[in-house]
Amino acid sequence: MTQDLHVRRPGKALAIIAALFAVALWASSFAVMKKLLALGLPPLTILWLRMAIAAVLLLPLAVRFWPQARPRKGDGWWLLLLAVCEPGLYFLLEITALQYTSSAQAGLIVAVFPLLAALGGALFFKERLTRRIMAGLALAIGGAAAMSLLGAADEHAPNPWLGNALEFLAISAAAGYMLLVKRLSGRWPVWLITAAQMTLGALFFLPGLPALWRPQVQALLSDPQVWGLVLYLGAAITVLAYGFYNFSISRLSAAEAGVFVNLIPVLAALIGWAWLGERLTGAQALAAGLILAGVVLAETRREKA
Repeated sequence: MTQDLHVRRPGKALAIIAALFAVALWASSFAVMKKLLALGLPPLTILWLRMAIAAVLLLPLAVRFWPQARPRKGDGWWLLLLAVCEPGLYFLLEITALQYTSSAQAGLIVAVFPLLAALGGALFFKERLTRRIMAGLALAIGGAAAMSLLGAADEHAPNPWLGNALEFLAISAAAGYMLLVKRLSGRWPVWLITAAQMTLGALFFLPGLPALWRPQVQALLSDPQVWGLVLYLGAAITVLAYGFYNFSISRLSAAEAGVFVNLIPVLAALIGWAWLGERLTGAQALAAGLILAGVVLAETRREKA
């Protein structure tokens, strides 16, 4: 059984690089959205622009992969629910959370996601949930709660408890999205699911469109820096990250690819510190250590003799 870990798959080194790029892009999304909010761009407008850019870029891929789809009756409702979970509820809760907490703290809450996904897999797909995973889940959630309760309000996190709670709800919605993708991916190509997700997301966040005609928003969008951040958010973080990660999944095992997600909290904290000047208190750093310890505990398998 242990020999599988040493099988050389073609392009494995490139797949590892692709996975690293993907998680780095996702980790940077917290700081980018925090920066756009600080510049004064309305939250719903940020989200609509992000979804609209991604949907336009994904349209050719949707056309390319449509013949491979094998839809069943009722799949349309599942796709709609998928889009409501993510990008709908996930991005709405996350961008609201970032108005109350720092990008570093929000990124650390994301560390709980792999454990929520494991719990969802056990509940809905009868996947094995060991005592080790349950212990890791409890430890990571306890650390996330402690980090929120110990958060001190500052200019980057005026209400960290509320912001971190909203971020936890956001990743819960993301876990629901992942389970729905698992349900549909056997019949729908992943890029077609992603295209449908972003198109429905653009409709979900359509209320953010009218703000584009406000003078202050038009003044902001006349700034190349703002447009650069928006394009980076829609094209790189929303489209390329999925592409990089999907490529890595095609070359790595699911366990190997999943490990890289745990780098997001660390990278988000580093980006928030380097770019936005954010910081964690000493107590929050200890709580963050509990989160990471819980993830490691849950995802590290005991070696068999």
